[in-house]
Amino acid sequence: MKRIFTPLQIAFIGLIAICTASCQREKLADVVKDQTFTTVNASLPSRIDVPQDKNYTIDGAALTVPATINFSSATTEAFTINLATNTDTVASLINTGVLAPGTVAFTTGSAAVVPQITVPAGVTSVTFNVVVSRSALEIGFGKTLAAVIKATAPTKGNKILSGKGAMIFTVKTSDVITAASIHDISWGVPNKVVDLDVAANSSYYNVGSLYITVSIPVKLNGDPGAQVNVGVQSAPDSVTAGINSGALPTSVLYPDSKVSITNPTVTIQGGTNSASLTFNVKINELLAVQPLPAAPSTKYPTIALKIVSSTKYLVTTTRINTVYVVMDPNHFRPYNGSPFLVKGAINAVSDPIYMAYYDFGGEGVAYHVGTTKNGDGSWRPSDYVSVVGDYTPRSTIGWNSSGQWISYSINVQASGNYQLNTLMGTTSTSATYSVFIDGVRYNQTPYPVAKTGSSNYNNQGPNLTTIQLTAGYHIIKYYWDNAAYDVRGFIFTRLN
Repeated sequence: MKRIFTPLQIAFIGLIAICTASCQREKLADVVKDQTFTTVNASLPSRIDVPQDKNYTIDGAALTVPATINFSSATTEAFTINLATNTDTVASLINTGVLAPGTVAFTTGSAAVVPQITVPAGVTSVTFNVVVSRSALEIGFGKTLAAVIKATAPTKGNKILSGKGAMIFTVKTSDVITAASIHDISWGVPNKVVDLDVAANSSYYNVGSLYITVSIPVKLNGDPGAQVNVGVQSAPDSVTAGINSGALPTSVLYPDSKVSITNPTVTIQGGTNSASLTFNVKINELLAVQPLPAAPSTKYPTIALKIVSSTKYLVTTTRINTVYVVMDPNHFRPYNGSPFLVKGAINAVSDPIYMAYYDFGGEGVAYHVGTTKNGDGSWRPSDYVSVVGDYTPRSTIGWNSSGQWISYSINVQASGNYQLNTLMGTTSTSATYSVFIDGVRYNQTPYPVAKTGSSNYNNQGPNLTTIQLTAGYHIIKYYWDNAAYDVRGFIFTRLN
């Protein structure tokens, strides 16, 4: 077999490989050289005063002011610098005369900077923004606000130039915004008292079967801005003070325990100017504020609500921040929403008042009956008043017992004497009843009820008496001295 390589040939090939590798190493060394980076010194401007420094923008949410960090030479690599807002030193700057007397420190967070900026390679400066909430400007309107912006901890061996790491930042608020443009939060009502009575604006409330729902508008004054949450709380001391001073002469404090506020934080959505605080009061509890059972209320339940905070803008100092909600129970008593009219013209006959249309208020307030409901169970089902189901429309009440009573709101057009005709049916010869006006018994001895049949109560007949009434709102109460009988209704006729 022939040899392929001689020893001399093998040695020659190895020499060639060594030379080739050496040449490659020499070329790579020529390309890759040790890199060095030049550090820089960073410096902030000594101060920015707005509006003297005019490079700023303002909108409905914030004042934005750019600030520049300069470098001693172009940066050769990227690095970071920390930023922070400091207000603790404002007082000492005022004491040393650096800041004018009367200057006020920004509240925490109201003059914000990003906590860290990244400086790119190849620049001689970098800009960041100081963002001041418009709310801070408005709350501090008329003052000069101040803070100190600090730059610290540059990375990659870079430094802050001595004495150039802090910048005084001031804003003269009255030169940046006008008084007319200030946003503030107030109650959106024309005066401090919201009367929920006959003359009231019905847009403030809605009457349900069990509750009165009250909605009081909260208003953002000024151009619509970002969403703002408004805090509201009850202020019972304000009601007491108003009663004692005579400012609320017909009021009585309504306890917080009887008021259900849906949410004490009102949210005014971004781009809008108003929202509402909503609360509920139970009708029967409200109507129970009366001097006597079945007597008109003379003192009106009152609550005070105060705006105490907002996440943006200013709680008003010039508009209404405390509202007094005065609720007239008499307005909510009548079944049809208004008292039955008693016509005042001589010989005028008023429309019949059916017994099934008794006042709201419930047991002990508008009526007193037993705990068993007979007759039409679907008529005013939450009450125990027994309404006879034999009449359409419903009119008559029955299953009455001695000592029970029931009441009705009336509005008398004119003072005078009136015939009162009560339609009653009984099989007894000893049945009696009485009439109360505004909680006071009118007749000294019970009125007799005329017997109308021997086997049923359906044949109601007239029972006539004369009573004297004064013009205005009253509550008439029928009291069953000696029952039983069915009562269909009653009719007033003006006599003289």
